[in-house]
Amino acid sequence: MKKFFAWFLCMGSLATYAQQQEVIISAKLDKSHNDTVVHLYEPYSGEVDSARIKDHKFSFKMPITKGGSVYIMQIGNRPELGGTLVYLEPGKMNITGKGAYFNDAAFTGDAWVKEWQEVMDITAPDKGDGKRLTELESKYHAAVQIGDEDAATKYVTEANVLEKKRNDMLLKWLKGHPNSGVAGYVLTVYFNRNKQTMDSLYQQLGEHAKASRILMRYKFPGKVDAPPMTIKADTGAVASGPLASLKVGDMAPAFSIPDVDGKMVSLSDFKGKYVFLDFWASWCGPCKAQVPFLKAANDKFKDKNFVMIGISLDSKKEGWVKGIAKHELSWLNLSSLKGWGESAAAAYGIGYLPSNVLIGPDGKVVARDLYDGKIEEKLDATIR
Repeated sequence: MKKFFAWFLCMGSLATYAQQQEVIISAKLDKSHNDTVVHLYEPYSGEVDSARIKDHKFSFKMPITKGGSVYIMQIGNRPELGGTLVYLEPGKMNITGKGAYFNDAAFTGDAWVKEWQEVMDITAPDKGDGKRLTELESKYHAAVQIGDEDAATKYVTEANVLEKKRNDMLLKWLKGHPNSGVAGYVLTVYFNRNKQTMDSLYQQLGEHAKASRILMRYKFPGKVDAPPMTIKADTGAVASGPLASLKVGDMAPAFSIPDVDGKMVSLSDFKGKYVFLDFWASWCGPCKAQVPFLKAANDKFKDKNFVMIGISLDSKKEGWVKGIAKHELSWLNLSSLKGWGESAAAAYGIGYLPSNVLIGPDGKVVARDLYDGKIEEKLDATIR
């Protein structure tokens, strides 16, 4: 009897543990269309579940075994109408609304549901400062497409002020919710530009926050989930396939890219030389700050078995050509005008701009991501 009782307790514990590892979602949208399929999927890993609307209701019971993460919930096949982002972890979420979709619906349930709604209110793209940021992004892209750098800079300057205001609000939220699983979303989406800042904020979080699937991916890349398969750029272009992981000592990938006149230029054309690849774009603000250092390095080494090549991730020739002229980039300039769809960017593992790669005469990578005075310093130490 004692053995049976112990076994019964053990089974009860396992049942409780299993229950704790799933999320239960109950939804009632008064005007939702019956028999419509609702999809719920984790965009990073591709895990997906589905439900069908009956009596204007639908529900999910999904295992959450790797910690909390952000999912897309989609009613039907029109994302602009029926899609919403939701943070999920083990527990309960209730959705109620008088319409057919999620706009104006109420999300209630466990504490993490409320926390997610708080962050969504701070970052909402359709009201207040968020709406203005959306407008500025649209104006910025329009300026980029016609090569109007002055207008683009103006929009970026205003956007930076609004982004700082928003990020200050998010920092205050993080301070008040150090153990929320939603903190992982805040860190990786809004503070990912500065690794030092991210690491500092990460250290201030509690164990539950750190155990989220989002932060486990951040801390242990490639261990929890495979890397994402696409990258979306500021220009709207998309690069398919994973970025290469190119290290110092690896052979530099071959490429063949048109110059401004349409002539194809290949890496093999410069066999036996030091080649400095500068990945940039006319719409890239930080790229401009590197121009004086690139000019100094090129002037000093261009006659010493060295060639500098700019590879632009522009998508419009007008903007690219204007950028070359405005900044007087005298070195060889190449671009397929595919934005982040440039295959060389993926081959060289370029996930941000500006970025650069120094290749030796033997075709192997000598250095990566040299900035400011480090460019000339490295070339001084390498080229004799």
